[in-house]
Amino acid sequence: MPITKKDIIIFIVILGFAASLTISSRGPGFFHNASNFTFSMGLLYIFVGLCVIIRNLGMFRGFAYGRYKRNFKKHGNAYHSAKPFTFGEFLAEKDKDKSPWKAYFIIGLPLTAISYLLTMV
Repeated sequence: MPITKKDIIIFIVILGFAASLTISSRGPGFFHNASNFTFSMGLLYIFVGLCVIIRNLGMFRGFAYGRYKRNFKKHGNAYHSAKPFTFGEFLAEKDKDKSPWKAYFIIGLPLTAISYLLTMV
């Protein structure tokens, strides 16, 4: 899986958030701070992965379909079809652009495990 611009932006945001958490709660010793940093980064990566899974599963597809129909009525023939998609056609179209989620767990789970190991030192 190639690294995209979205992945770089997510990494920078998570890195900044984890660094700010570590700076605001400095503990006694390097390993304690490193453990906090890796745990917060790992937890945030897992959270992003869970958000991607929820988006892929389509827990909110009913809302998205309602927004699609409202925009179709508002903008008319902007979607290059005479009538709006049915709900089944809409779901089939949305299933084409699923985001990969495994990479976030592949990064997040080892970071939390490293954090656990650093707390033992």
